[in-house]
Amino acid sequence: MILRHRRAITTIPRLGLFMAALVVGACGGGSSDSASGPSAVKFTAADGSEASLSSMAGTPVVVNMWATWCTPCVKEMPAFDEVASSTDGVRVIGVNVGDTAEAASEFADELGVTYEQFTDPDGNLSTALAVSGLPATAFVDADGKVVDVHQGAYTADELRDAISQHFPDPDGGTTP
Repeated sequence: MILRHRRAITTIPRLGLFMAALVVGACGGGSSDSASGPSAVKFTAADGSEASLSSMAGTPVVVNMWATWCTPCVKEMPAFDEVASSTDGVRVIGVNVGDTAEAASEFADELGVTYEQFTDPDGNLSTALAVSGLPATAFVDADGKVVDVHQGAYTADELRDAISQHFPDPDGGTTP
């Protein structure tokens, strides 16, 4: 009995280290290289074509991760639509997690949002961004580097403030 107890004591820390290594590996180890990490992860456009953050390089991108079943996500989508239509130099996109492309597109249309919509059918982008809950918003600079991932909902004013903080120059880029 004591032997089993000791084995459990030594196994638990090893399991923790293994899980930590898995999480770091899944997140790309914090790499900002556009050829790897979150920037290289493919997600799907409404028309079925593939996209990635690296394909959007040259312009800062605000990535709002959402799902149809997530009440705070649905509540904040009109705020993202408002900011997307009134902000120059920054691309605002929605990435649905867990729904089919058709269901996500239909839902966004019913809600009346007009900013670009994508889906993350396998959850690969969510994993790469280390998203632990929805809604989540990632701020990606013009070079494809993830500068922040915010967990939780935004109002339009909070989103404008966050964009100004992460992309302070008037063209929407970042300053050194």
